Order: sequence, then structure tokens, then C-alpha cells
Amino acid sequence: MKSSLRTTLASFAMLACGTALAAPQAPSAPAACPLAAEQLPELLASSMQRIGREGEVRAEFEVNAKGRVQPLWVDGHRLYRGQVRTALYSLDCKGGTPQRYVLNIRFADPAPPASLAKASAPVVAISESR
Repeated sequence: MKSSLRTTLASFAMLACGTALAAPQAPSAPAACPLAAEQLPELLASSMQRIGREGEVRAEFEVNAKGRVQPLWVDGHRLYRGQVRTALYSLDCKGGTPQRYVLNIRFADPAPPASLAKASAPVVAISESR
């Protein structure tokens, strides 16, 4: 009985080691936020309306393997920094190989409309730097 149990355990240990030593997996795609250009203006439009000032903010953040955003730094117009940091946490991102991103965000009033009867939302322009 002891010999049989020992043989079974040895076989199981070899199987477990064999699984752990399997061929390496292909590297995954970089973690990304493919909808950030659409999401951030929506998330930040109310901030622009509430604060009512033009400004620029530059933010660097990392998307980890699980798709979670970790802001690394946010610099620029002080009234918008907290709102930008909060908006970054709200992004819907895809996991993969951890990746860093840098965004330049410009808060600006829209160009005056041809007709004053038609109101428009503030412009939140996003450009990405890597």
C-alpha cells in the first residue's frame, strides 16, 4: 500500500512539474484603453462646465495586466487635476502587457455658434503621447 501511494504521489508530482514547465505562452498585447478618446470628454465635460475656465492638463498613467488604470502623475491647471485623476480611474480598459500612456488634455470653450439660440457643450480635446 505504501509503495503504491508513493508511486502515485511521485507520478502526480511529475505531472504537476510537467504542467508548470510547459512551453511559454506568446506575449500578450499591450494593455490599452481603446475608448479613452470618447470616454474622457464625457467624463470631464461637467468639470469644464462647473469650473468654467480654459486650461491644459498633462497626465501619465499605466494600465496594468488586469486593465486597471493607475495614474502616475497629473500636471497642469490645478482646478482640473483632481477631476482628470478621477476620470482616469473610470476608464474602461483592456488588460494585457502593462503599458504607460501620456495624455494632453485641453479644456476650452467651444467656438461661438453661428446662432446664439443653439447652445453647445465645452470642448475637451485629448491628444496621446507615448
